[in-house]
Amino acid sequence: MALIKIWSIAWKDLRSTMRNVPALVMMLVAPLALAGLLGLAFGGGDSFSISAVKVAVANGDQGVTAGQNLGASVAGVLANRDLKGLIESTTVTDAGAARARVDDGKAADAVIIPPGFSAAVYGSEGRQAAVELYENPTQDVGNSITEAVVGHTLLDLNGARAAAAAAAAAAGGGRGHDAAAKAAAARFITGGGVGKVLTIAQRSPTSKGHQASTVGVVLAGMMVFFTLFGASNVARTILTEDRGGTMPRLMTTPTSPSVIVGGKFASVFLTVTVQITVLLVAGALIFGIHWGGPVSVVVLTLVGAAVASSLALVIISVVKTPGQAGAIGAGIYLVLALAGGNFTGTATNAGAYATVQKSTPNGWLLHGWDAAMRNTSVAHVLAQLIVPLAFTAVFFAIAALRFRRRYA
Repeated sequence: MALIKIWSIAWKDLRSTMRNVPALVMMLVAPLALAGLLGLAFGGGDSFSISAVKVAVANGDQGVTAGQNLGASVAGVLANRDLKGLIESTTVTDAGAARARVDDGKAADAVIIPPGFSAAVYGSEGRQAAVELYENPTQDVGNSITEAVVGHTLLDLNGARAAAAAAAAAAGGGRGHDAAAKAAAARFITGGGVGKVLTIAQRSPTSKGHQASTVGVVLAGMMVFFTLFGASNVARTILTEDRGGTMPRLMTTPTSPSVIVGGKFASVFLTVTVQITVLLVAGALIFGIHWGGPVSVVVLTLVGAAVASSLALVIISVVKTPGQAGAIGAGIYLVLALAGGNFTGTATNAGAYATVQKSTPNGWLLHGWDAAMRNTSVAHVLAQLIVPLAFTAVFFAIAALRFRRRYA
């Protein structure tokens, strides 16, 4: 019986909202328009990153003698304080751990130095070694930075080895030693870039991942932001009914206040779910956005709608008029958007701002959408939703308590 009453209240409010054309424009057209404009402004479909790139380094090199571990030297270059603004290096135990950090979104790139790295440099002419770069394909700028630093380091080592080979050939003396030196050097410097002795092997989890376009990142932020306003518009019907005397009378009926609040929550939840669904479909059709696997998308949609609905009810429970709801709600939503990264996405994922992002439910939701668009595992996406679900439970409990006291 309680479920029937909740559904009746929700259905009535949902039909009323669907007849409100200005509200529908704000909920559906505005986020799409802003996402398109901002996406074009930031470079269309390309990915972007503006913070220091996080790099996981696994040095498997055993060296040749004490103090001659060139793998450690490469790792030291990545950890150099002069590169602090560009690269944030973390040393891990092995190649598997390094790749796992990229797969889990904890690092943009993994630099994996092979066991025979030093031996290839100090060894015979035929020996080779390849440093593996395991890259998150969505971090174009970060990948370029890591590739440039590693490539330049290997180029220096190749040049040093070429010079050593040339010197060794020249030291042999005898007729034609200059030509031999030049030939030895030429064998180690090819193509004007990284030589054949030390090379870069680039890999990425592209077999199970997709690039998150700029428009996708922006639309995810706008979608989460405008769902807060969409939820607020529906929740304001409580104030309208309050002024008309409907809510006070409804609270005096045998229907439990929790059921009534549950019905209002359901009406907001259904509306926001429809809003998100329309935006997801429009984003896929208009901008070609890949939102992620179906399970991740469904869970993110439901949790996002729940967070927006519960927060809207809390705001409505503490205000008296629609004007107050609009002013106070807009202020709260704007602060949350700025703190949670709705206008910047997850590009800034390091430092103090990252901590601020993780203190908001929308910040966690954005990280969830970012993970879904990269086709990260469902488990990783679900991990981003624990905090938003906790916020939802707290918001709903506060709203139910305040409404109960308000109409006691």
